[in-house]
Amino acid sequence: MNKNAKKQNLVLIFLYLIFVSACFSPDKPTQSEIASPISEENFEVPDTNINLAQPLASSNAPKDVALCEKINQTIERSEFANARWGVIAINLKDGRVACEREARKLFNPASIQKLLTSIVALDKLGADFHFQTKVLLNKAIENGILDGDLTVYGQGAPDFNEESLEKLIEQLRIKGLKKIKGNIIGDESFFKGDNLGDGWTWNDVQWYYGAEASALSINQNQGSVNVQIGKARPSTDYVQISGAIKPIADIEAAGLKRGLADNQVYVWGNANELNARISINNPALWAAKIFKEALEKKGISVEGEAKSADWKSENNSNTVEFARIESQSLGEIVRRMNKDSVNLYAELILRTLGKEFGESAPNENPRMQALRGDDSAGASVVKKWLTENNVATDEIKIHDGSGLSRLNFVTPEAFGRALIYASQSKFADAFKDSLPIAGTDGTLRGRLGNIRGKVLAKTGSITYVNALAGYAKNSGDETFAFVIICNNETRKADSSNLIDSIATILVE
Repeated sequence: MNKNAKKQNLVLIFLYLIFVSACFSPDKPTQSEIASPISEENFEVPDTNINLAQPLASSNAPKDVALCEKINQTIERSEFANARWGVIAINLKDGRVACEREARKLFNPASIQKLLTSIVALDKLGADFHFQTKVLLNKAIENGILDGDLTVYGQGAPDFNEESLEKLIEQLRIKGLKKIKGNIIGDESFFKGDNLGDGWTWNDVQWYYGAEASALSINQNQGSVNVQIGKARPSTDYVQISGAIKPIADIEAAGLKRGLADNQVYVWGNANELNARISINNPALWAAKIFKEALEKKGISVEGEAKSADWKSENNSNTVEFARIESQSLGEIVRRMNKDSVNLYAELILRTLGKEFGESAPNENPRMQALRGDDSAGASVVKKWLTENNVATDEIKIHDGSGLSRLNFVTPEAFGRALIYASQSKFADAFKDSLPIAGTDGTLRGRLGNIRGKVLAKTGSITYVNALAGYAKNSGDETFAFVIICNNETRKADSSNLIDSIATILVE
């Protein structure tokens, strides 16, 4: 093995959490790499009329029995035979269950949880729903001067970024604003409750995939850290770095740790270079800071400071709207969320559901009804929708929108039924176009190349869990809604290759 190859195989021991805890695929692409939606000619989900109020019937047809036997043997002869496997494959033409394995048992679903969040949101909010972000003033502008505070009021827009801020600033300039004597306040009070998901592990929240779900989110609430010997380069000065990495001695091993309630990053170890993507603590304050700096660059002076406010802050109702911007449509947001498995998007959608519809979804504990946050209310909305639409039974547990929580428990059959519902819905095309395409784009860009374009499916991966759920078309022109979940996988390798083998069996 040459020197470069050896170097590539060395493991950064303290950074392993980035990979084993991530709810993203290792093949996660940049947005520019996402291919266009697969066309109807290439993959057409057939018209279905399956009555979800009725039990799904298992097939005794010889070809289905043989198919299921092959899937079970593939699992039992693998190194993952001791893990828990849940599998279901439902023919979308006639509703027969071609194969099932522990399909009515509860599993942690990881990121295929986003399928449920997507379906409920598209049904209740509509694919044309838009999030808003507003600029509020507490004083009138006189002669171009605001003798008061300017508030950036977030309402959960997942795609709000610095370009969005520029558009708001242009509106302010057109209306004659030249000077602000007060503060710039990043206000995330639109959502009540926790910014972190219920059941998330503490060591997930420092990484990009554990970003806080702030009502005023910006740049996906994440930054990057690049550390070289003697030099530290965070992507924003909102992050401070201490510690140092030293030249490689016998082995390359470096670590990075961000505080749980700050943006202080400590680095240590031996390496020529260390790169990591981290989440940003208090993104509302970060947004205010970025906005203040952008205003000053555009010639609008600010005498005050950047500050933040949340639902626990004193409510200032004496404000008027001065500017606003809308997000992309929910259909576009869901597509980005599912293609790239963006946890933040799912969590903001969940909280929006709680904000909009929480009153109609009672809490399991009535005493908590008035106290719960929009995150908890959103989980109740999703669960109520699933039970009312004959997708799941009341025994399932929903604790977040993204699947990063270790407290979610859903059956494979519930996911299968959800996929059937989506295929029969008014938003069927928007949902289908949000799913990664085998061997083509999203988190399946580097997977299932042998059956390229034959599977549309959402991936899922957290520690000890792997999953894949979506639609598969076989050589006989049959289309299946399928779900494959593996829990308690503790082998050194992960089970994604075996899951891909099962999906290939369905197709071939």
